[in-house]
Amino acid sequence: STIHGMKINYNPTLYYNPTLWWALGFIFLFSMGGFTGIMLSNSSIDIILHDTYYVVAHFHYVLSMGAVFSIIAGFIHWYPLISGFTLNRFYLNIQFVSIFIGVNLTFFPQHFLGLRGMPRRYSDYPDSYLGWNIVSSIGSLISILRLSILIFIIWESMSRKRKIVNIFFLNSSLECFNSFPPLGHSYNEVPSI
Repeated sequence: STIHGMKINYNPTLYYNPTLWWALGFIFLFSMGGFTGIMLSNSSIDIILHDTYYVVAHFHYVLSMGAVFSIIAGFIHWYPLISGFTLNRFYLNIQFVSIFIGVNLTFFPQHFLGLRGMPRRYSDYPDSYLGWNIVSSIGSLISILRLSILIFIIWESMSRKRKIVNIFFLNSSLECFNSFPPLGHSYNEVPSI
């Protein structure tokens, strides 16, 4: 394409790395929570669903899982620069898929429980809610167990001591010119870019 007679070469490349998967997972979960929030914007429906598991599911989709997914994305993205070691991509992909499934198994059934009238903050519930509660509990076990994989992945990277070879995600930034991990007081003054 051309703009004002100048030829523009626009060839965007998207690298599907674990950081991107976590960021896309955040966008999906945040959007899902936003869509369920549309239903709560109707005041008469909000009165009916107030203090039910529907609100719990909506809240956790928007804030809790959105925050957790973005924090993990940031950690995975910056861990190589901070530590000097790379994380195993295969393990990170397995961890993302399993946590994504676990999170959705945990919170999506809670929408159905809330629509059926299950109140929140109760220690016991009628047997009619048992099926979806079992699915939600299985999802939470999957999420917790798979989150422990992240600790294993970090331990594995430190024990194998895989040095950074190529950091395509920082290729144009100032951090690329430092050692990994960067030394303290790398610059005497603020560098001009």
